[in-house]
Amino acid sequence: MRAKIFLQGLIAFLIVAFGQPSFSVLLAPIAAAVGFALFWHAIRIYPFKRQRFWRATLWYGAVSIIQLSWMSAIEYQGIYILLVWLGLSIGLGLQFGLLSILIPYKRHLNFPCILAIASVWTLLEWSRYHFICGYSWNLCGIALSHVYAIQLGAVFGILGLTFWVMMVNLLGLRAFLRKGIVHYLIWGGAVCLPYLFGFCHISYHDAQIAKRTDLPKLSCALVQTGLLPPEKTPIQGKIRAFINPYDQWKRILFFLKEEGKSHFDLIVLPEAVVPLSSGTAFYDRNKVETVFLEIFGSVPASIFPEGDSDMVSNVFWSQSLSNIFSSEVVIGLDHVEPDGKSYNSAFHFKPFDSSASRYDKQVLMPLAEYLPFRFLAPLVKSYGIADFFTPGDGAKLFHGKVPMAVSICYEETFPHKIREGRLLGAKLLVNVTNDGWYPYSRLPSQHFEHAKFRAVENGVALVRACNTGVSAVVDSLGRTVGRLEECGGATRIQTGVLSTQITAYEYSTLFSLWGNGGIVCLSLLFLVIFAIFKKELD
Repeated sequence: MRAKIFLQGLIAFLIVAFGQPSFSVLLAPIAAAVGFALFWHAIRIYPFKRQRFWRATLWYGAVSIIQLSWMSAIEYQGIYILLVWLGLSIGLGLQFGLLSILIPYKRHLNFPCILAIASVWTLLEWSRYHFICGYSWNLCGIALSHVYAIQLGAVFGILGLTFWVMMVNLLGLRAFLRKGIVHYLIWGGAVCLPYLFGFCHISYHDAQIAKRTDLPKLSCALVQTGLLPPEKTPIQGKIRAFINPYDQWKRILFFLKEEGKSHFDLIVLPEAVVPLSSGTAFYDRNKVETVFLEIFGSVPASIFPEGDSDMVSNVFWSQSLSNIFSSEVVIGLDHVEPDGKSYNSAFHFKPFDSSASRYDKQVLMPLAEYLPFRFLAPLVKSYGIADFFTPGDGAKLFHGKVPMAVSICYEETFPHKIREGRLLGAKLLVNVTNDGWYPYSRLPSQHFEHAKFRAVENGVALVRACNTGVSAVVDSLGRTVGRLEECGGATRIQTGVLSTQITAYEYSTLFSLWGNGGIVCLSLLFLVIFAIFKKELD
């Protein structure tokens, strides 16, 4: 008996741990349908809550260790990240342990109870968004990332899909326990419903796209520099790897020139794509102009911004790039204000327009970008970190051919933050990212899977440029139009430009109307109903 239970728990572990699209697109829908149910069925032989609690805690803690395995890339983060990895996994395991003891033992698992338990887990995942800087990884709803199933995110977002995954698995557990054909049919229907909804949703909007002749089409160029942290920025002990800023810009211009196009509607360059802040006058103007001449041949002097200074900054490069391609440019650059405050920013340049717009990153990474607790100061100082960024004060719209809302790196994984830009009128989402601190790991692909949900939730297309991948274009239905992976080979970071055209089709969604508040309120309602009628249900 124990061997059978262990085997069932092991199978459930393998399904759920690897049931994310970045691991296996085949296991993900299986995990969403039955992975948790198999585990809960296995631990029902234990009569005491503490027995089920600790087994569930260890099981899901191990699942989290697998799913967060990108944190084992310690080359640029140091050993401390392993403690963060272990701590997060234990914390997530404890949450799942508490959830698992809510499942009735030796009593019927009725539908109100199923809704209440699914609501508890949904609220736990929602609460993580608001802890310190926020934690947005490992959401159970990401298992429903199939192009059809993900469409349900347009209603209640990724948290709504988390609710659905938990509900479906609890229905599966009830079917295993009660064994009636009706229970299996209900479970099977719940498994299939997101895919049926998604098929209808996509069919409807594809028909609308076919009817529209007025939809704006954008030619996009997403630059993937392929530079690892010590190549991009001087790092103590790795100085020899550093590439001169002139040469970094030269590579960018060369990649774009190689595309053989004289015009793009939009060029996007990654987060902090080159060293130095936006306004630091580090470059000799004559040398910059010479680089442009080397790459593009004869160029009119008018492409270079006017000015008398012999020394210029990254802004000069960016505006010149915008001018020569007659393209809007969104670029990630650090920015320092006269009062000394520094920001992780994204700039928007338009051809022959000196008034660049700026967005400042709101969600900062603890330790790397801000100090959450003073007692951690000695730790970050040992890594050479002395200055921190100031958080931005809200979403901002960049006005161009289409209105754009920009996010920077990690904040792309927060549904409520991206929704803010949509509410301002964004018809395109733009993300600039640098996942190069965890090279050759699953972070870039996991990050990208989260990004696709933002497009579906808000009903707008998404473009994202990342230093080391994944750079991609996603349409408003979550379908990948073009993609540059992290690695072009076993040990080679892929570089170049993803050049593609996207139709800026956008539509209203229920999620953009009520955000996370919709599923949060619904979950609270289910819990209140269950609490009121618990005695009658028992």
